[in-house]
This record gives sequence, structure tokens and C-alpha cells, in this order.
Amino acid sequence: MRRNPAILGLIAALVIGLVALPVQAATADVDIRGGSYYPASLTVEGNTTVTWTNYDPVSHTVTSTGGIFDSGPIEQNKTYNYTFADTGTYPYGCTLNASKQRTPMQGVIIVVPEGMMVVLGGNATPGEEPTNATLADLVAGNENLTLFTEAVGKAGLAQTVLATGGPYTVFAPDDAAFEALGNETPAGFFNDTEVLDTLLMHHVVKGAYTAEDLMTEANTTGNETVLSTLTGDNLSISMADGNLTVGNATIVTPDLTAGNGVVHIIDTVLVPPGLAPPNVTPVKNQTPVAPPAGRVIP
Repeated sequence: MRRNPAILGLIAALVIGLVALPVQAATADVDIRGGSYYPASLTVEGNTTVTWTNYDPVSHTVTSTGGIFDSGPIEQNKTYNYTFADTGTYPYGCTLNASKQRTPMQGVIIVVPEGMMVVLGGNATPGEEPTNATLADLVAGNENLTLFTEAVGKAGLAQTVLATGGPYTVFAPDDAAFEALGNETPAGFFNDTEVLDTLLMHHVVKGAYTAEDLMTEANTTGNETVLSTLTGDNLSISMADGNLTVGNATIVTPDLTAGNGVVHIIDTVLVPPGLAPPNVTPVKNQTPVAPPAGRVIP
């Protein structure tokens, strides 16, 4: 059967045109309204361009806590763009109104590797329905986590992450763990919100890991595995004498399930390297352990 040369030419042109189309870059949006960022916590993949639009009649800024990006004043109906090439956690805020309101404007961008975007219920057991309570709700309602709840409330950014982000796994120190630090150390943490946010987000990892999930990961990789916290540091997960340990802490109450993740109560406050104030020993077993080839732990 003879094919019409004109049709063949048209098909060829379409194929060439499709091949030549550029790959569309990933984008995400954050609105600035009423002196707040919406959403305050945003998880994106690497190489995503985030656009902030200010809808308030006053100027705001989008200023990275670590000095990585700074929009300068953004006027009403103006935008600011930033492309996040590297994975990590990027807290930010507004420098213009930091001293003008009781709760400063705070937000966070969490960047995960391309192709590994976490979704709600990421590691949930099949057949389980997530609850409506958030991680922040779950922590606040537990009688053994009053000091952890107080810390989350004072930090602000950590509260936003637990209330709106996820799914996450939270290793929450109980009251006895904070009390074991003595009186001066918790006060030192609670008086510095930036340090407190860093401390708290060192207790949070991406993905919803039940105790069974953690044991499976540890057993598969030789009785120990490593998870990356929202601060970018590592936590070693292992089995010791039948107990599941996280760094130098032991999980005492596992598998408290929220709509956006899982909480495990632990008996020791985990302190990331370089953050330890007096009377606190940094968590041990922080050296990354390479997982076997072919296994990727988010």
C-alpha cells in the first residue's frame, strides 16, 4: 500500500517537534497573605522553582535562615522566584516584620531527590486508614510529651512542619528525657527558637515508618540502617537486646499514628553534632552507614 508523502512528512514534522520540546521544569507556588506564607511547609523535588507572590498591601521578604536566598522587599502583587537544586531543608522568614508581630513569619521548603516525592501515607501498612489528627495534634494530646509539645510550640517552624507537612516519622523524647538534661539545658534551648527548631527537626525524618518498617530496614542492612533527618544529619536505627534504638535512644512507645505520619516516643533527647550546649552529650552512632546496593532509604 502506498503512503501519501504529505502525510508522512507531516508525521515526521510532528515527531521532530515533540522531540525538540524542552522538558518542563517543576514549579510550585507560595502565597503571602495576612502576614503568613501559604503553605508554610512545602515539600518539592530537586530542581523545582518556587514562586512567592505577595498579596498583602505591605512589603515582605523571603529570606533564608542560612543566607542561601534573599528576595529583598517584595511589593504587593509582585513575585520572587528561587530554584532549589540541592536536597535539604530550607527554613526562611520575613525580615521586615520580624520585630512587629508576636509570631514572626516563618516557612520552610523541604527538597527531596528528583523522582522521590513523598506522598501522604507513603509507608503506611496496606489497608490502614490514616487518622485526621496531625502529628502536631498527636504530640500535643499525649500526656508523656508535655515538654516536647512546649518545645514545638515555642519553635514555631517545627509546629508548622508537623501540622502541615508529611508524611514524617517523629522520634519524640518523653518528659523524663528532657528532665534528664537538667534545668539549665532545656531553658537554653527554649530561649533560642532557631536552635530549638534545629534540635526538634533532628527528631524528624521523611516518610512514615512503623516500628516494623524500622526493624525490617535494620535487619535487611545488617542489624543497622540510617535515616536522614530534616536537618540533613543521620540517625542510626538498630536492634539491641530486642529493643529498637534510634541513635543512643530507645523507642519506649511505638506506632502512634497520625494523618501525616507516625510518632515513636523515645527515652533520650537526640542532639545533632555541633549543637550540644553544656551538660549535653551529642548523639552517638551518627556516622553514615551505606545501605546495600539497590536499596534507597528516603
